[in-house]
Amino acid sequence: MELFGIGVLALCAVLFAALVQKSNKEYALLISLGAAVVLLLVILDRADPLFRQVRDMASAGPLAGEAVSLMLRAVGITVVGQVVARLCKDAGESALSYIVELAARAAVLAAALPAVGQILEYLGEIAAM
Repeated sequence: MELFGIGVLALCAVLFAALVQKSNKEYALLISLGAAVVLLLVILDRADPLFRQVRDMASAGPLAGEAVSLMLRAVGITVVGQVVARLCKDAGESALSYIVELAARAAVLAAALPAVGQILEYLGEIAAM
């Protein structure tokens, strides 16, 4: 049912933006941006129980809490980067879309650097044995 509502809202926004685009492309882009933000907030609100369950499973299992936190941060950065890149592409800015995707990848890498450092330390300890 929720997916149906999200789909209907997205289709309404697309149709409204298509109607407005004939007279004013800037407003059509703002409609798409607004709909994307609203839908993303709705999805994040609905996904909160999922995030809690993942954290609970991680705390009960062999995964450290930091690994799960890193994974959730990486997913969040990736989702936001893809949404913004698609909006840039819809606006006709392909180069800007590529830059946003590149920035999202760099942000994920920067978020993962502490974990990579820990892995390299463990490998160094294993190699020293």
